[in-house]
Amino acid sequence: MLTIKRSHACLAFSTATFLASTSLASAALPTHAHVRAAAHDDGNAATTHGTPSSRPEVIHVHAKGENGAYGKVRRIAGGGLMALQTGGDMRSTVTSEYINKQASTTTAYQAVSLSPGANLSQSDPYGFAANTQLSVRGLGGNEVGQVWEGMPVNDIETYNGYPSFWADGEDIDSVSLTQGSSTIAAPVVNAAGGQVTTTMRDPSKKMGGLVDYSYGTLNLERFYGRFDTGEIGHTGLSAYVSFSNGTAKNSLGPGRQTRRHVDFGFKKEFNNGDTIRLMGSYIDMDYMYNPNPTMADWQASGRSYAWSGTFSPGSSDYWTQNRWKWEQIMLSMPSEFTLPEKIKLNVTPYFLYAMQNSPASSSLSTDGNYYGTQPVSLNIPDNAASGGSVRSDYVGLQSVGGVNASLTRKFGVQKVTFGYWYQYSVDSLSMPFSSVGAGGDAGSAWSTHNITMANGQPYYAEKEQTISQTNALYLQDEISLLHDRLKIIGGLKTLMMSRDGTNSLPGPQYHVTANNFEPLPRVSITYKINNHHQIFVNGTTNTLMPIDDTLYNSYSGGAVATQGNSAIKPEYSISEELGYRYQDRYVHASLALFNYNFTNRQVSSLRYVNNVAVYSTINGGGQTSRGVDFEAGLMPFHGFSPYVSLEYLHATIDNNIQVGNDYLRTAGKIAVRSPSFQGAVGLVYDHKNIFGSFSFKYTGSQYSTFMDDEKMPAYKTFNLSLGYRLPSVGFVKHPEIRVAFINLTDEKVLSGIASPALNANNAVGTHGTTIAGSAPEYYIAPRFTTAMTIAAGF
Repeated sequence: MLTIKRSHACLAFSTATFLASTSLASAALPTHAHVRAAAHDDGNAATTHGTPSSRPEVIHVHAKGENGAYGKVRRIAGGGLMALQTGGDMRSTVTSEYINKQASTTTAYQAVSLSPGANLSQSDPYGFAANTQLSVRGLGGNEVGQVWEGMPVNDIETYNGYPSFWADGEDIDSVSLTQGSSTIAAPVVNAAGGQVTTTMRDPSKKMGGLVDYSYGTLNLERFYGRFDTGEIGHTGLSAYVSFSNGTAKNSLGPGRQTRRHVDFGFKKEFNNGDTIRLMGSYIDMDYMYNPNPTMADWQASGRSYAWSGTFSPGSSDYWTQNRWKWEQIMLSMPSEFTLPEKIKLNVTPYFLYAMQNSPASSSLSTDGNYYGTQPVSLNIPDNAASGGSVRSDYVGLQSVGGVNASLTRKFGVQKVTFGYWYQYSVDSLSMPFSSVGAGGDAGSAWSTHNITMANGQPYYAEKEQTISQTNALYLQDEISLLHDRLKIIGGLKTLMMSRDGTNSLPGPQYHVTANNFEPLPRVSITYKINNHHQIFVNGTTNTLMPIDDTLYNSYSGGAVATQGNSAIKPEYSISEELGYRYQDRYVHASLALFNYNFTNRQVSSLRYVNNVAVYSTINGGGQTSRGVDFEAGLMPFHGFSPYVSLEYLHATIDNNIQVGNDYLRTAGKIAVRSPSFQGAVGLVYDHKNIFGSFSFKYTGSQYSTFMDDEKMPAYKTFNLSLGYRLPSVGFVKHPEIRVAFINLTDEKVLSGIASPALNANNAVGTHGTTIAGSAPEYYIAPRFTTAMTIAAGF
């Protein structure tokens, strides 16, 4: 064991330099000197060693046992669950040191699921299915901004996030969750509930790679391979490309999930420290969207609530007609340049293109149909053989392009940042129909929309296109006083979003426009009492722009079923945090008291069009949320790194909610998706050849209706992973084998609220009207699964 004594300012660099110069680097695998994901524009940096001070510090670098198949192992609190933070807000960063000890299918959401405030709802243990949502401090997934390598990756139609699309776990360097806000430069329009930032690994400086293979429950089979070029000549250019192919049986009912994914990255480093990084991701997925049960369905059927495995003519629940398809490519080029007068330029151009079909089984007859408001007859191939059963397709094409750029200049104790973000997006949605044969199959997701009207034109239940343009200007001033012990950061972001849309169905609506403008001021103060103690306070404003679905009429039976509204106001929140951090060489701990006040609260829900689940929103009016977040982790001690997180939340609705011409008595009720208590415990072990992790998560009961007349029970989950590293043999470097156990005790529970409702039971409004109830829907938690992975570098 070698002991190195350094000041903190050069600690990370010195450690990485030492490791690269030793035999540990012989695996030709990547090393990172710091966690880039949390080095944000507001000064909230996450680092991997020690404390944010200039004092001398001793670290220990072991010559054995700290370099597995996935690269160098950094010393991070909680075994990778709690990277060090120094900024003015509550933030949790999980690094590859933890992610690479889990199942190889681990997603960004699963990585941060133990962080305070995070509530992960999912139905698929391997992260393939779309039945997943991450809520934070009671705020739904559409209210959490998703940033991947500097670009926004929320679905532009619904603002939901689908982390299995972005990256393979082996290529993720870190995932950061900001619980209460987004950074001022973040290119997001929906971050009232916080921000998830996913950062990819850098290409290795030496040629090499990684191969792993996984096999597990539900006939999981997954192959992953990566090749690093190393530095090409002496150009400062390096690159990597990886490919994975995974498949597994559906965890709830018939069907299979299939996922093919490519990640790639290029990095150019200049002598003056400037960098250009081009990161890319491609996904091709076929997966099941499992039905979401009501409470009555769950109590009657439990996990057996699923699509039918056999087809009956005329049925509308056959599994092959509920198989979703998604293809997507993302490109981002985050770059940093030094200009004259010591001006720093950060610029990130990006592009995304996606195609998806999210169908459902349904039924149609040749007569009695409407095209918008016009009655039509239909030509349905194989109608007699299928008994009228059809597939309701829900086809979406999305293209997004944008650039986010900022200039930063220091003036003595001040650092001023000025930036601009522009995005142009096109969202085309349609609902055609595909005929099915006598066996119930409809064929390709892309090319069988073959049900037509009498005039030979395709028949649509919905057909809309939305062009959105987003402009944002932001200005931030950071002042450092008392030898950098006191930092005051103030900023203003002005967010402007304009939308121009068309509804192509015959009816009273064709063209629609909407324009929204939101000023978003913020301020934060951090004070470092000494080398171990820090306090912070902040006040931020955030917004959630209305989703596209709210703009358009929907039709049923030739009449308007839902009236489009282009005047819906964005959700707006004002939040405050008061926090404290303790960080030394052994213990990291953070505590934050928070308070939110919302207006025009928008709660993500579902409506059904021809059995297709279409995301919509419920206007929850005003809301007040208050609570406490806490997390703590120990630096590795004899291989052990424990971690704990807690949250207490009290979220209440401020007003009665209008329903028609009456109002539900919701004022003072507990908000939906807001468990009063959540807690998690993690334990990571990594010493010499043996490693593993254990986690326990408890999520309290939560209301699923605004009237608090139905509640989802509390639940708990246990996960375990165990691994062993083998000696290198020839060109095979640091092979390892690990086994992950998901839902170890096979808890048969619901994992989240898929579709909240206003009231489950009939209720009498303030004006005496009886308001009919409707049943909320839920996600079913995945069953016990286990996956074994064999991995090796080269």
